[in-house]
Amino acid sequence: MGEENIQRLVKSIPDGKAASITLTNTEGARKKYNCVFKESIAPSFFLLLKDGTCPSDIDMDRQCLVESQDQDGTAVSFAAMISDKTRDRLFELEAKKSLRPEDLREFFRVNITTPITVSFMQAPGDTQTRTWEISGETVDLSQSGTLALFPKKCLNDGPLMLEITLPNPEKEVSCIAHVILKRQTRKGKWLTSFHFDNISTKDRDIITQNCFSQQRKQLRENIETAG
Repeated sequence: MGEENIQRLVKSIPDGKAASITLTNTEGARKKYNCVFKESIAPSFFLLLKDGTCPSDIDMDRQCLVESQDQDGTAVSFAAMISDKTRDRLFELEAKKSLRPEDLREFFRVNITTPITVSFMQAPGDTQTRTWEISGETVDLSQSGTLALFPKKCLNDGPLMLEITLPNPEKEVSCIAHVILKRQTRKGKWLTSFHFDNISTKDRDIITQNCFSQQRKQLRENIETAG
């Protein structure tokens, strides 16, 4: 998409429209934030975070995904770079390119809370590790990984078996994964990020369907709230 077309795409979003931005932190984990779109000189624009302030560990040099709707209610999404964070809640950005479906999937992580089980199987003859299993809940989910909350710490980083019970469509998917990062929360639980190493195409497609379903629901709620 040329510069003129990306400008037209940015200009198609009305000032004050509900939007979202997917940011990447310094550990490589992504999270989506609800925002309000504010006009500037296209392809530049502003996004005002709706709730709270931006975390301090955001990687300002990474491309981010911006999603909103144009004046006709058609979904709009494109990659952008952060030009400046002028206040704790206000970003100035510049749109760079419209995203292909494969690019969008790379960013595609949505907030979904659903049961998840992680387990480790002791290898034959291994006397240094033991078999274990922990159940918890996902915080967000994408085609390539998930962030989840557990009552206990994962004793091994991988290879691990993940089993996730998805709501829409209802289905349990499983895959082999490894831990990207883990940290203990103030309430004593363990927030753990996983990358999927081995997952079937069928299970990945089911995750995608659930992500799209949840994203549509969240976008409708955001637009209704903004209106």
